Amino acid sequence: MSAPVTAVPPAPAGFDVAAERARTPGCATGHHFNAAGAALLASDTVEAVIAQLRAESLHGGYEAARLAADDLAAVYTGTGRLLGVDADEIALVESATAGWQRIVSALRLRPGDRVLAARSSYVSSALHLLAAERDTGVRVEVLPNGPDGATDLAALERALRTGPAALVTAAHVPTSSGLVEPASGIGALSAEHGVPFLLDATQSLGQLPVDMPAIGCDLLIGTGRKFLRGPRGTGLLAVRRPLLERLTPEAPDVRGARWTAERSWELAPDARRFELWEAAHALRLGLGSALADLHALGPATVFARLSALAARLRERLGAVPGVRLTDPPAAGGAIVTFVVEGLDASEVQRRLALRRVYLIAVPADHGRWDMDPRGLAKVVRASVHVYTDDDDLDALVEAVAEIAADARGTDRTTSAAGIGAAGASTDASRTPARLPRAPTVRAPGAGRRDAVVVGLGVHGGAALRQLAERGLDVLGLEQFAAGHDRGSSHGATRMIRRAYPHPDWDGLVDTAYRAWDELEEAAGTRLLDVTGGLYAAPGERPDPLRGPGCRTVDRTAAARIFPGLRLPEGFTAVHDPAAGIIDAPATLRAQLALAERAGATIADRTRVTSWGPDGEGVVVRTADGEVRARRLVLCAGPWTPYLVPSLASHLTVTRIVNAYFAADPAGPLGPGGLGSFSVDLPEGLLYGFPAADGRGLKAGLDAGPAWDPDAAGPAATADELTLLTRAVARVLPGAGPVTESLTCLYTMTPDRRFLVGEVPGVPQALLASACSGHGFKFGPAIGAALADLVCELPRPDLDFLSPARLVAGGAR
Repeated sequence: MSAPVTAVPPAPAGFDVAAERARTPGCATGHHFNAAGAALLASDTVEAVIAQLRAESLHGGYEAARLAADDLAAVYTGTGRLLGVDADEIALVESATAGWQRIVSALRLRPGDRVLAARSSYVSSALHLLAAERDTGVRVEVLPNGPDGATDLAALERALRTGPAALVTAAHVPTSSGLVEPASGIGALSAEHGVPFLLDATQSLGQLPVDMPAIGCDLLIGTGRKFLRGPRGTGLLAVRRPLLERLTPEAPDVRGARWTAERSWELAPDARRFELWEAAHALRLGLGSALADLHALGPATVFARLSALAARLRERLGAVPGVRLTDPPAAGGAIVTFVVEGLDASEVQRRLALRRVYLIAVPADHGRWDMDPRGLAKVVRASVHVYTDDDDLDALVEAVAEIAADARGTDRTTSAAGIGAAGASTDASRTPARLPRAPTVRAPGAGRRDAVVVGLGVHGGAALRQLAERGLDVLGLEQFAAGHDRGSSHGATRMIRRAYPHPDWDGLVDTAYRAWDELEEAAGTRLLDVTGGLYAAPGERPDPLRGPGCRTVDRTAAARIFPGLRLPEGFTAVHDPAAGIIDAPATLRAQLALAERAGATIADRTRVTSWGPDGEGVVVRTADGEVRARRLVLCAGPWTPYLVPSLASHLTVTRIVNAYFAADPAGPLGPGGLGSFSVDLPEGLLYGFPAADGRGLKAGLDAGPAWDPDAAGPAATADELTLLTRAVARVLPGAGPVTESLTCLYTMTPDRRFLVGEVPGVPQALLASACSGHGFKFGPAIGAALADLVCELPRPDLDFLSPARLVAGGAR
């Protein structure tokens, strides 16, 4: 590793990290280590932005700006206070790069002017200088680094003695490491030789002291979105006097100049000469709120806190086998960079995100002058802030250790599912191993968990996997053996289609198809076979199916598409070429295997007897004891009415009969002549699949009697099979006799739409159920949606499935 382990400074006494987390809503969504990119906003900052936008909507933009004049002026005061300069030496701009371009253009560099630039310079700054070198003849000299990785001050002094220079520039902290440049040393040498010093404080404002007079810095740029915790789209430019009076913007704006006569104008006497009239006042007020927060905490306290946290993180990561720190010896502050041997940094970033650990990979083309000499193509960058706590550090270090171990192939063998870290195949060139028949099960834990999932059918298994891969401590409870045949997720096959009667479904259908692709890749096995589908009904049907990529065909065209299907006179069909067949058992096994691989605990044969709110969380009671969690996810299928009595009167559990009919898989009822299908007949909605698995043609009727899920499930009756056989004979003339039958349970809502969202009146409990016979196809997508809701991420696309619609006065 490149940086030695140093003594860890103590955290400042009295710092209340819990209070900072409480006012930072983003802490609930994961472990965030990207303050050097865009820090999490405090709730007060968000409210400041929203309040101004609301004022603009009520009063108009100009009037709202006048009403906020004092608060807008305070942004300049707060910025000047932080930098040790007067408010009139501050200009507010849209970004650090906008500030850089305006101030460098105001310097009016000429051919032959020397610019001495540190290797820490950011890509946008370097590109601007290189373009000026190419286009105007400016000479850009890149300063060497010393043994500690920082700008070599002796080399800078030699360069300054060589001849006149027009500008010295450095990034206080680069984008590519935790290096802290000796800014005051650079400032002192620049001042000694009378050369303006432009400091890029983009990565240091808010995490390190930046006092312009003390540093000897004449010009400074910075952004609001990083360690200052301001909104994106905010930046600042500071120009100290007397240099301010000598600089004029290349393109004056009405904000920074007054048009005095037909061919003359006067510049503003202060730094506002570099501003533009059009500005996002709401964002600037958000920046002002963030600055006020920093001053309230005390910048020195914040600086000490962040340095201590990063030092601990650097020390812990440096001790992980397979991890190499890439920060130079002169590193400090809140940023830590590293690589995992054998893995691209972007892949490390992706695998961490699956565990809900968020940071960024920095490529060499963001800092060529810094990274190329160090032989670095890309690094992982982690950055802490005031809301970072010990759990965050633990989550990052533990996740990196797992990823590094997987990369090295030590202590992390692939499971029987053929999956590696975070569900990724460890060797894409291998044929995936078979998935296990059922996961290993463990008893429920006694501690408070992040989430408990009740019911491990297709939706519960998907939710369990998603929650575990996001790094949550999650327990899955199943009252029967894993893969049982008592509910709604068993059986060999399920249908997937894009054809739905209402556009409300289109977005979720599209999400589902992407989710199946992702699940197949993660599991390393094929789960979905695209066969195309035909969905037929009498031509006068009031709510015909439709959907993206679908088309309506008559019975003649339908017979050409599926020769094994014969529609009655007057029927039309919707052809969905993207429809197909899902391998249901393999899906269930894959999801649970991936969930366990990601750290989920699974307890089968564990029935939930009751549950209820427990403060801001829930308590779940089983025969084996109680489990407490922050969130509960109910995916109990036919048992939903028992677990959510408030919805029981709106739900109907019905028993459905399916049967296999003798058919030649090489004939018209095999995959060559048939795909997934449904036909709305007098006997009911007949649906089915071709004879593709050696068991014959599978068909069922989408109706049946009400049923108690705890009652015994007898075999299909003779009358039921006679009805089903008659329906099959109407449209599938080549089908033989019934060879076997099975039953399953549908949990129905009156509108046949699912229930996905908060349990009415209990926001800490979520529900996914009552899928009315067509929910399996959405399994992975609904699992991801439930994980989003557990993590308090909004899913307005699911509002049409909200359980509240069934409750009097509920949202629709």
